[in-house]
Amino acid sequence: MIETENSSKTMFQQRTKLEQKLVKKRKEDKEKNKETVSIESSASKTTSTLKVKKGSGFDDDKIIGEAPHSPSLERFFSTSKPRESILTTPQTDIGWGTFNYIAICYCMAGFSMMADTYIEKGTLVDFELFWWLITNWQVFVVVSIGLATWSFFNYFCTCLVVRDKIPNSVSIFLYVFWQFICFSLSISYVMAHEMSPILSGGTGLQICVFSLKNHSYWHTNYFLAKGIKKAKADKSSPTIRKDLTPNIGFNHFLYFMIAPTLVFETQFPRTKSIRYSYILKETLAATGAFLMFYIVLCKTGPIYKQIDTLPLIILLLKLSLPSMSLWMLGFYGVFHCLLNIFAEVTRYADREFYQDWWNATTFDMWWRKWNRPVHKWMLRHVYRDSMHTVKLNKFGALFSTFLLSALLHEFVMIISFRFVRPILSTTMLLQIGLVNFTQLDMLQKTRFGNVVMWITVFVGQPLVQLLYSTQYSALVWNNGQ
Repeated sequence: MIETENSSKTMFQQRTKLEQKLVKKRKEDKEKNKETVSIESSASKTTSTLKVKKGSGFDDDKIIGEAPHSPSLERFFSTSKPRESILTTPQTDIGWGTFNYIAICYCMAGFSMMADTYIEKGTLVDFELFWWLITNWQVFVVVSIGLATWSFFNYFCTCLVVRDKIPNSVSIFLYVFWQFICFSLSISYVMAHEMSPILSGGTGLQICVFSLKNHSYWHTNYFLAKGIKKAKADKSSPTIRKDLTPNIGFNHFLYFMIAPTLVFETQFPRTKSIRYSYILKETLAATGAFLMFYIVLCKTGPIYKQIDTLPLIILLLKLSLPSMSLWMLGFYGVFHCLLNIFAEVTRYADREFYQDWWNATTFDMWWRKWNRPVHKWMLRHVYRDSMHTVKLNKFGALFSTFLLSALLHEFVMIISFRFVRPILSTTMLLQIGLVNFTQLDMLQKTRFGNVVMWITVFVGQPLVQLLYSTQYSALVWNNGQ
């Protein structure tokens, strides 16, 4: 009996402890639920009490207090809070989803156009235009090899002036001589061969790349050497920084010539290794982008043949979307895919080849963001150098930058179409006025400013293409070439 009573007592004590634990747990759950209610209420900026409207069956002055806790009612707790839709705020990073959506749209559009080509001609892709586009492709190769070889002359001349073997005046003369030979021989060789506008334009871009690279190499080392001499002569000058001393190492020069940058620096950031999977991914992306570029180009050909029959406004509307598609595909294929491939192969770590130019609200912001390599070159060697060396004010430096950029763009157009019509350079200089216009408060950092920027791009791209294609058709195609 005693053992039975003891066991019953023990069981009663265990049961009591268990009940106490359950009660304690319920209290803790209740406290947690109260905290959840307060957090949800504060997030949604609502109160935990509600006034009852008249005619609801309650007294007018009666207040409903805090609802009793019940786990089954937790699904009714308020989760609303003030926030905008993701597409309402331009600054929102909408991430990979939007990028993948745009890529899939381009792929589906490409498949649709390939299906139309198969129905019309019995083949998915018509390569007749392609063979014409790459006619005399060896000219591009010869010009590239010739300019790369000629760059060694500029390298040795730069070494001589840095080592104080020749006077500065001789160095300047040799540099001007190098640029004269670079442009004169290259232009004469390209003009002596029949090439498509795209391949000729690519060759013209290659000439500009070598010209800008060699200028940056000579100009940077030239002025750094002058600064070193001045610092050594002035004993009170501070310690010379390593990144501001000339670097005429041969291996460093070779690396600069193949690295995807136009601005010479005495030290370049490097990655630890090469990611071959990344190269494969970007190669596939570049192949798809340029294939889509070619398909869209084939579809825009018939539109240009209607120049003499359709009004200008109709042509602009029909060409606005295809021309912007060509521009976007070319941008992605060159500035993202190709430059990143070169950067990965050379282990060049600075991959800022572009910024979010699509969010630009002013034209000066657009010019700063869409082509970062050229912008950095213009900023150092034209804008800042003109204010430091020639003592120009900001407007003069800005005008000089736009002028040189317009001349280089017009040079590429002359090489491409084989005639001189200052269409692109004129439109670029007119953008100085647009830069001032988009500085208005109603446009800066506003969605309306971004809309204005996109509208001008959508109208400007097909208009420039129409003007050049009209002249090209009149001067080249009508002459039987």
